[in-house]
Amino acid sequence: MDKYIKIGIGVMILDGNKILLGHRSKNRKDTGGIYEVDCWTLPGGKQEYNETFFEGAKREVKEETNLEIDELELFSASDDIQPDRHYITLRIIARKYSGELKIMEPTKEDEWKWFDLDNLPENIYSPSRKFIEDYLK
Repeated sequence: MDKYIKIGIGVMILDGNKILLGHRSKNRKDTGGIYEVDCWTLPGGKQEYNETFFEGAKREVKEETNLEIDELELFSASDDIQPDRHYITLRIIARKYSGELKIMEPTKEDEWKWFDLDNLPENIYSPSRKFIEDYLK
């Protein structure tokens, strides 16, 4: 495998003191990102060529949840590294959303659920966990 860095996007959609997390399917295939299954994740994915990171955030959230997001802010960036892959993850906060929440890619996320920031699930996807922890500091 060629060694190069890719750009990932993680989106924290805020609704008061709640955030949206999706459950990564136990049977999820490896799509080239940081590979962890059977855990909870923020919506997001890979930035595509010729799109801004905000455009990528909007596209990924729409593809995964059917929600439209707005009032976006670049919170920070982080390195997410596994032995065979390296991502720079752009952490984006969305303070406004609209639409009907749906499971759009059931082979990837089999559930979407709002969680209170004071009562999060234990098993959180590592890049999402780091983002949430940094946000709460």
